Order: sequence, then C-alpha cells, then structure tokens
Amino acid sequence: MQKNFNKKIEEVLKSLDGIEKASPDPFFFTRLEARMQRERSIWEEISSFVAKPLVAFAGLCLIIMINATVILSSEQNNKNTASQSNETASVDEYSQVSSAFYEFVNTKP
Repeated sequence: MQKNFNKKIEEVLKSLDGIEKASPDPFFFTRLEARMQRERSIWEEISSFVAKPLVAFAGLCLIIMINATVILSSEQNNKNTASQSNETASVDEYSQVSSAFYEFVNTKP
C-alpha cells in the first residue's frame, strides 16, 4: 500500500515537470493602460452607478412601493365611489317625478 502511494506521488511530481509561467497575450498591458486613461462620459458614469446591485435593488423596491400605493389608493377610491353611488341612487328614487309611459305627447301645434 505504501509502495502504491509513493508511486502516485511520483506521478504527480512528474506531471509538474513541463509547467511554465503563464503570460498574458501580446499588447495586453497596452490595451489595459489605454482603457484606464480613457475619459469616461457622463452616461458611462451614470450607467456604472445604476448597475451597482444596491442601487438596482433600491430602485426596484421603490417601484414596487409606488405600485402598491397606487393600487391601494385606487381601491379606496372605488369603495368611496360605490358607497356614494348607492346614496345617490336612493336619493334619486325619492325625487323622481311619476309619469306614465302610456301618456302621449300632443305633437300638433
């Protein structure tokens, strides 16, 4: 068992023989420096600020709260309108002038 373990260790060490240091692509540092020196426009500044998770989450919460407020206030307005229409109907019922539909209007002058 010890012999098998030593054999595996030797295999692992031999696999590391051909390893070289990783290097970036040519012109990588030139492109990086150019990007860092470039001036950012106001729209890039705004978009980078809005893209932050905390700002995006706060904006989403604000939109949800505004929607909930509008929905709840419209439900209260509908309830008030319904109760007013019931009151108006009862007042209208008492103030109607009774007229018969079978009475003809004199159309001759």
